[in-house]
Amino acid sequence: MTDVTTSPTVLHLIRHGESTWNLAGRIQGQSPEAGGLTAAGRAQAQLTADLLAERPSRPTAIVASDLIRARETAEIIASRLSLPLEFDPELREQRLGVLEGQRLDSPFADDPTALATVDRLWREPFLRPAGGESIADMYARVHRALRRHATTRPGTELVLVTHGGPVRMASTPEPPTPGVPVPRVGVDNASVTSITMT
Repeated sequence: MTDVTTSPTVLHLIRHGESTWNLAGRIQGQSPEAGGLTAAGRAQAQLTADLLAERPSRPTAIVASDLIRARETAEIIASRLSLPLEFDPELREQRLGVLEGQRLDSPFADDPTALATVDRLWREPFLRPAGGESIADMYARVHRALRRHATTRPGTELVLVTHGGPVRMASTPEPPTPGVPVPRVGVDNASVTSITMT
């Protein structure tokens, strides 16, 4: 019999499927105006759910960001796996304040209301856009949530449905250092990134 008190917890982090603002090329952040999933996004979520259902070991629960694009993705997965679904605001995307809703190709440097582009935030991880949070803030929030979920369900597998920023933070083992850029690796819609926490 496995001793769950000493067994690691496996967290399967899933980025939401394609959303309407992904398709429109708009910065989403935590904007309440960012839309839900597109038809392609729902198909992506269903494919990920099917892949999880085929695994020999099954997750015991699904926890999701409460933003609509993550919520819709999680509902599709929870339905396929017949698992309970919980929501955790700490799994939300980075709060980007004045940048939210702007198009990714907008010239932010010329905009007096925007403190930085998204790329600059990753180069300067303690910089906050007006009304938003820094990469360092997001790192602390996401890792706090990961530790909490791993601690409350030791020795299990959990699905955490979240966003590109939190998945990048989960894959970053050390907290950001002032003046040192944080790699902004690609995270595909509905992709699965698994980490083990002891």
